[in-house]
Amino acid sequence: MIDDTDRLELWLHYATSTRYRQFSAVREEYYYLEEAWEDVQKGRMGRLSMLSEESRKRLKEAAADGFMDRYVRWLDKNGVSVVTASSYRYPALLKEIPDPPPVLFCKGNLNEDMQLPLAIVGTRRCTDYGKEVAKTFGRELVKAGGTVVSGLATGIDGYAALGALSVEGAQDPTVAVLGCGIDVVYPKGNEKLYAAIAERGCLVTEFLPKTPALPQNFPFRNRIISGLSLGVLVVEAGERSGASITARLALEQGREVFAVPGRITDLMSAGTNGMIRRGEAKLVTGLSDILEEFGEGGFGEEAQQVAFSDLSPLEQRIVKALETGEKNEDELLETCGGGVDELIPTLTGLTFSGIIKQLPGSVYALDPLQTTIV
Repeated sequence: MIDDTDRLELWLHYATSTRYRQFSAVREEYYYLEEAWEDVQKGRMGRLSMLSEESRKRLKEAAADGFMDRYVRWLDKNGVSVVTASSYRYPALLKEIPDPPPVLFCKGNLNEDMQLPLAIVGTRRCTDYGKEVAKTFGRELVKAGGTVVSGLATGIDGYAALGALSVEGAQDPTVAVLGCGIDVVYPKGNEKLYAAIAERGCLVTEFLPKTPALPQNFPFRNRIISGLSLGVLVVEAGERSGASITARLALEQGREVFAVPGRITDLMSAGTNGMIRRGEAKLVTGLSDILEEFGEGGFGEEAQQVAFSDLSPLEQRIVKALETGEKNEDELLETCGGGVDELIPTLTGLTFSGIIKQLPGSVYALDPLQTTIV
């Protein structure tokens, strides 16, 4: 339910939108927004001189009889909840950034106390390797009790969200931050993913309803993605990309930044390899590398248990082979079969799951500190 305080915050947000300084200036001028509402209705605009002419016009428009009633009814009809910065439901991490959005529009459940929110971002033009890595990290993070935060973009963002949603029964598996209004599906091809996240996770935006996905919106969106998260994982990214911008914002916000290395010949790994080379991101080859950074929060302190029967036939053969000692890719291919196209993705999945670990020289071994096979 949207109470009277939320209505007034919505009213001011309707006028100022992403002009945070204007919103804050009004809140500093008026301890009680009821006084601002009364001033506007009576045409007393002197104390609102800090607002632009456009904002003052919109403030008057939204103060007209019936406007806010229609606005609130539309939100309620479309299943949209509102979380204001003054609410106890506002995420604590997001409050820490320099310019937290004063209003969040949500579809789904926004848990203000997510245990391990991690942004997983990357290029839209991802490789098959990037798709598999994003899905695996998303799935394993949620299985470990975390939440995937992404931007609902095609490519890495979407595959990370799909990985998170593949964990049945998980609470708060994923949050998607939009660069448009809460009622706008962008890109169009993500209608099913949009609906799935609204049902099991949460869609979030600071933009007014019906706002189109304009290019200038996405830097605003990216700071919320990193602001909601303890850290940002970049899976694949070009040298100049939105994912790189999100990583830079994360560093400015004091968040951890991680990157998955790629082949030096892959253009879509130029960004991640560059971040690692410059010391802007920590190299990760599995979820355990990230969990170690947040171990004090209770993650990764005890080895997880995985039932041998839950593994695929090829995964079972790999585990059996490694029980006798370390093996390289050629030895595993000879022992386990399956072909290179099947073996490599399976090794990648087992590594990210913490069941095995990769050693120098493409050598693999079981990782009993992270996982116990039962």
